[in-house]
Amino acid sequence: MKTLRHIAKKFLLLLGLKSSKTRNEKMPKPSEFADDDFDWRIYHEHYREQLMAIEKDYVTRLSPGDYSVVDGGLIRAKSPRPLHPNHRLLYETILQLKPASIIEAGCGCGDHLRNLHLLAPGLELTGFDRSREQLAMLRERSPDLKARIEHLDLTLPYSELLPQADIVYTQAFVMHINTGNGHPVALSNLFRMAKKQVVLMENWRQHNFHSDIVFLHGGKMIPWPELHCYYRRVPEWGNRPHLVVVSREPLGYETLSNDLTLVEQMLPV
Repeated sequence: MKTLRHIAKKFLLLLGLKSSKTRNEKMPKPSEFADDDFDWRIYHEHYREQLMAIEKDYVTRLSPGDYSVVDGGLIRAKSPRPLHPNHRLLYETILQLKPASIIEAGCGCGDHLRNLHLLAPGLELTGFDRSREQLAMLRERSPDLKARIEHLDLTLPYSELLPQADIVYTQAFVMHINTGNGHPVALSNLFRMAKKQVVLMENWRQHNFHSDIVFLHGGKMIPWPELHCYYRRVPEWGNRPHLVVVSREPLGYETLSNDLTLVEQMLPV
């Protein structure tokens, strides 16, 4: 039987990222990260190599004119390589929702914030990451990024101290959190920061995301009066359900009512 970590490693390849080989093989994992997929203090050592591997097939940092926004979709113009399907779908969804401000939880090296700024220059940008080393890489990689960037561990209960934005989004963030109650706390914090929507691009086999969100809302740990859950499909991979949008107000996307809709149609691993 395949383990969840094996599944996560396969899914990272689809995201354009590989699992860190040093996680358990070269040094013990510190207790603060006990069951998480990574020791976040050393993950950055491999991230540069992973980005180079992605860039053989996909563009990770857009240049002006690479993509055009047409009728709510991203159209490749002069980019030498396409965006990864996950990134294209993520950006399209955020742009369709027309936020004035966004927060990326687990912003890593900052490429998504940078690309979204290029596609929608008026966006107010904020990024958080639990790895100081990743944030140092962000500042090295995009020193001119006009965004509020801070070190923040969203597995801790910050409540009213959290900033807010129209949309809070993730790209392979919550899927890695497995220590204690870290992932439901992180989910709760995402919704505490979001004024309108939470957009999730995750490995749906790692947690019961839909059930967890509904449970948190029922327990008043998500401070929204209503939840409206939707999914979006990825045409590049057989039009499979692939991204989740949770909104305060009704939207026109396909309704998500359970976790199996996502899990059963994921690519084989």
